[in-house]
Amino acid sequence: MRLVTVKNFKASDNYQKGAASLVMSMVILALITFVTIYTSRSILTEQKIANNDYRAKQAFGAAEAGIAEAISYLSEDPDRNLDGSIDLVFDKDTDNVGTTNAATIGDGSVTLTTTDLSDDGDMTIIRIQAVGFSADNTATRTIFRDISTLNPLPNMPDNPMTARGSMIVNGSATIYNPEGHSTIWSGDNVALGSNNSTATQVADPTDAGYPTCMDTPMTCNTIQSSNKVTIGLDVIEHDSNLANLTDDEFFFNFFGMSRTTYKDTMVTVETDHSNANTDAHLTTEEVIWVDGSGGTTDLNGITVGCVTAQTGSNVCPNNQTKPSILVVDGNATFSGSPQFYGIVYVTGTISVTGGPSVHGALVTGSTLTSTTGGGLSIWYNSEILRSARKTGRTGTSAGSWRDFEV
Repeated sequence: MRLVTVKNFKASDNYQKGAASLVMSMVILALITFVTIYTSRSILTEQKIANNDYRAKQAFGAAEAGIAEAISYLSEDPDRNLDGSIDLVFDKDTDNVGTTNAATIGDGSVTLTTTDLSDDGDMTIIRIQAVGFSADNTATRTIFRDISTLNPLPNMPDNPMTARGSMIVNGSATIYNPEGHSTIWSGDNVALGSNNSTATQVADPTDAGYPTCMDTPMTCNTIQSSNKVTIGLDVIEHDSNLANLTDDEFFFNFFGMSRTTYKDTMVTVETDHSNANTDAHLTTEEVIWVDGSGGTTDLNGITVGCVTAQTGSNVCPNNQTKPSILVVDGNATFSGSPQFYGIVYVTGTISVTGGPSVHGALVTGSTLTSTTGGGLSIWYNSEILRSARKTGRTGTSAGSWRDFEV
């Protein structure tokens, strides 16, 4: 019997080669799948990063725009509705007074928060916080910026009338200081004339609220101290310390800098003697500089430091009083019945021919003379003078920008 042997080595080789190919194909497929998945995830991640970056930029842009809007609004006047607090910034009804601190800006939106950082609450230093949001509110950015107002009156007068030279009253004058016991400070002679109505008035010690009433302007009753016959202790005259000051030293005594520097850094309204009545009338919360080099500045019947014009014995209502600082660089005449709320500083002589009223303080670097028909009235008011400090230029505080809490 013959045995036949069948050899299968070729089939076995083929099987092995097929298995190897299958394994390699699966490995390659797995690698391709892995690369595809990795690439897809990378693309998705990049898209997500790009979208997040876009939203963050939206939020940042909204926050920056909100800061810019707040600086623009608050630098002009932070209390336009006269309620004693910082206004809302965004004006929705176009009446020039803000109604909300939230607004849509571009594709994003912003919410503002303002804080008064000044020591006495006069809004001369304000911190602005802006929280910007992306269009879908998924991204936010917070930015802080401070604005500050330069103080244009660092050394407030302590009495209603200050003259480096003499004060000669030929008409009538009534000078009130319900916050103290000094009325006139002069480097030369003080003559109150012969008019029966001429008098100085100081805080009355018999007032039931005395002396604490002197801490609140226009609260104490007053009592006559000086008149045409008697010069009382409230009048300081022939003070050589005052008389011996130079023009610049005398100016520096109140404003803390030279006239040139003050004019360059503090003044917000600049005019000359021929246009002073037009340019200064109804100015509020301004530092006004009148160049009187071309002639005497005649301030005739104007109102400075009040929203509405006041005439005769009328007095500006408290809610319309927005004091200004008026500097006349030269000689000045007060004619008609001008009213001033704040401080009036004249570097040269003052001639009173009308019936001016000053609520705050009056200062001359030379002399004051009133004619027989002139009637001067000065009411010292420290609150008005403090408010006048808000009239300086406002700008952003250096180094105050930040995007983090402290």
